[in-house]
Amino acid sequence: MARIHGTRRIFEGRVIRLRVDDVEYDNGARANVEIVEHDGGVAIIAQPTPRSIVLVKQLRPATGRELWEVPAGKLERGEDPLDCAKRELAEETGYQCGAIRQLWTFYTAPGFCNERLHLFVAEDLTRGTPRPEATEVLHAREFDLNEAWAMVELDELPDAKTQIALAWCRANS
Repeated sequence: MARIHGTRRIFEGRVIRLRVDDVEYDNGARANVEIVEHDGGVAIIAQPTPRSIVLVKQLRPATGRELWEVPAGKLERGEDPLDCAKRELAEETGYQCGAIRQLWTFYTAPGFCNERLHLFVAEDLTRGTPRPEATEVLHAREFDLNEAWAMVELDELPDAKTQIALAWCRANS
């Protein structure tokens, strides 16, 4: 197992923190490893029908473009992922769910970041009015699963969490 000889804090922001660890690997090599710390988040599969999925379009400044994604959001420190998933679903899409279950978790970019997403499936959906945060400009739309998957294959839907969600939907429809 690798050994950490020291850690330097570089940045503490609202969403992320950055540290540099002095890591000694099992083979004796050492390196300074930059690590982005993130409190994690949720992603929600919302299917009004077995052959459709709700996606949300929003500007992602890091990519310089708007992306279609499954509803998702950041966990607040100490927040329960289930509570976060229900909140984000309602805020971003307006949908309320009669039931919700967690599928699994996954790291988004484990080579440099500890962000871990909790993937949920919202069931027994009831339509409502979205309540986005002041800094979110969102457009929610229901897509046919085949249409959404075609967007993946055409490289028009490059968001990894959404690709994972769509692959699950295709395997379970």
